[in-house]
Amino acid sequence: MIRRPRQHSAGFTVLELMVTVAVAAITLAIGVPTFVDVIRNNRLTSASNDLKRSTQVARAEAVKRQAPVVVCATNDASVERPTCSDGSFSQWFVFVDTDGDWVVDDEEPIVEKNPGPEQTVTVKNDGDGILSYAATGFASAPVAAGKVPTSRIILCDKRGNQKVGNSNISTARAMIVEATGRTRITKDATEVGDAIAEAAVGGCPE
Repeated sequence: MIRRPRQHSAGFTVLELMVTVAVAAITLAIGVPTFVDVIRNNRLTSASNDLKRSTQVARAEAVKRQAPVVVCATNDASVERPTCSDGSFSQWFVFVDTDGDWVVDDEEPIVEKNPGPEQTVTVKNDGDGILSYAATGFASAPVAAGKVPTSRIILCDKRGNQKVGNSNISTARAMIVEATGRTRITKDATEVGDAIAEAAVGGCPE
């Protein structure tokens, strides 16, 4: 009678299992915070790009229509005809300001509306939450009594204006409106800090 060698079942020892769990825990500890930051950065980038695009649309429409076009903050962009709120650009819309009074009238066309970024994104700005473009494409001076046009918009989250590592790159974003009406987004921590100071918002977020 021929005896066959015993078959040994393959498996993990307790030590091997403990090592595997430890490696998995370390990987998660390193990877999860990084992934969270990626999501936060994407939200800030998306929000700042949306806002910049709206200013570009307004500028282009002003030149095309040869009429003032306004981007302004609103408390509710979901309604048919929003109104300017004098607040932050957490929501905004673009309209053709035919009579140049910085107030949306019933007959003035709404070009676009934006419900703004997710609630995790804080938006602060200087001025009265309004930016107007003249038919030349340049940012126009105040025409309504007591109104101050916005030139700095800050977008941030719970991290505030922190530097990433040893760089001068900020975790926040700032949109700078030049005198010509051109807008640009910056992640430079110094520029973001200056924008926060000029907007006098007391930090980002408060």
